[in-house]
Amino acid sequence: MMETVRTERDAPTGPVGIGVTGWLRWGWRQLTSMRNAIIMLLLLVIALIPASILPQKRQDPVLAREWIESNGLWGNILDALGFFNILTAPWFAAIYILLFVSLVGCIVPRSFTLARDIKAGPGRVPARLSRYESYASRETSLSESEAYDRVEKNLRGFRTVRRDGGISAQNGYLREAGNLVFHMSLLGLLIVFGLSQALSFRGQAIIVEGETFTNSVLTYDTFERGILVDEESLPPYRITLNSMTPEFYEDGSPSAFAADVTILMNDSEEAATIRPNEPLDIDGTNVYLSGNGYAPRIRVTDSAGSVVFDEYVVLPDITQTYISTGVIKVPDVTEGDQLGFQATLFPTAQTQDGVLVSINPDALNPVLVTTTWVGDLGLDDGVPQNVYFLDTENMELVTEPVGQTEVGVLTTLPLGESAEIPGGNGTIEFVELARFAALDMRYDPTLGWMLIFAVLGLGGLATSLLVPSRRVWVRYDNGTVHAAAIGRKGDSGLESLVSATLALKEDS
Repeated sequence: MMETVRTERDAPTGPVGIGVTGWLRWGWRQLTSMRNAIIMLLLLVIALIPASILPQKRQDPVLAREWIESNGLWGNILDALGFFNILTAPWFAAIYILLFVSLVGCIVPRSFTLARDIKAGPGRVPARLSRYESYASRETSLSESEAYDRVEKNLRGFRTVRRDGGISAQNGYLREAGNLVFHMSLLGLLIVFGLSQALSFRGQAIIVEGETFTNSVLTYDTFERGILVDEESLPPYRITLNSMTPEFYEDGSPSAFAADVTILMNDSEEAATIRPNEPLDIDGTNVYLSGNGYAPRIRVTDSAGSVVFDEYVVLPDITQTYISTGVIKVPDVTEGDQLGFQATLFPTAQTQDGVLVSINPDALNPVLVTTTWVGDLGLDDGVPQNVYFLDTENMELVTEPVGQTEVGVLTTLPLGESAEIPGGNGTIEFVELARFAALDMRYDPTLGWMLIFAVLGLGGLATSLLVPSRRVWVRYDNGTVHAAAIGRKGDSGLESLVSATLALKEDS
């Protein structure tokens, strides 16, 4: 007995000797295969995960810069790779474009194939039906024409054609159509996603009661926009916050809150109320109420007797009992060092065991407690800085000795009272207390199309999974009707389909 021995030289290594054109065709087939399309779709989803973990430069450039600086080498490596601006990174664009091309390469030929199959109808009847696993035969006294008429009635829902002395029947065109609709919807979602990134904008703004927000880039706290959005042509409207009304359960936890606002647009005013999950639609822009809190009005007089600060200060860090913390920055002092304060507001202050606490989230007895920092706030360096963060790198805390330890001097200010700033730096006054509303403005003209393609995609996927695809062949031979059926692997209904096809119900 001879044995064939394959040498290393003879081992297959892939397409050989097919030339440049052949390699291009092979690469195109690999790119447009459904397996690779699914892989690239998975890669696209994975590529978006870091965007939800790492701060993005478009959304929060200050936080992104701080993250890079605080993580040293790793921060610089991730920055060089585009992980802080993923949607514009070259590698993300490559995945996006390859997925787009792959879907187009899958959809176009399969659409032509489906159209050709529909036009051609069911295929020819095989010469020997008994070779199929799902096969049966039945003797009948009916003539060939009568038998075929009964069979066609039994195959309702199938497209039937009499040819080659038999019947060819097929269904499942809707299954392939659903599959194509699903992939077309994915393609549509990719296009809409790209348009959304180019045409949409989103911004956040905090408004104190009595103040007005003007829809301009300069008045947003944060603002991100698509490359096709003209910052000079934002919808011209203004929002005035008349009152911010929170509601609380009996245990003091917040239950709901609403912002009563006045909208001024095109010389007309309209009163409205914004609640969480009930956005206000202003000329296509959805305005969401995303948060609320306290904003004490603080007046600072420096050591020279000049009022150098008189503003409402938003305290954004809020506990469930509405104890709120934030910072106050006073850079424009007449003489001496710049001032910074770390402030905590107790809405309903009460002393328990020598410790100041708040027993109610409503402002029944508001007290502001501050610690004082002096030095350089870092605002003159030209580097963007978070307005809600106090950079104390070049500042010193004003302290006092407590036992063997130096601790920050606490200044306690009930509403309407003032106190000396520690270190002889002037006075600070808690003038009044207002509430603020945090608004989130979003404009995206593609949301409707996203919904349409998402619904179509789900419908197409359900159709492709639930609708069976089967072929049935029937042949009449000397008083015996032969039937066979094929379908997808694991189709358990083929035997019953063949039996139903041969249920001829002969006349007695």
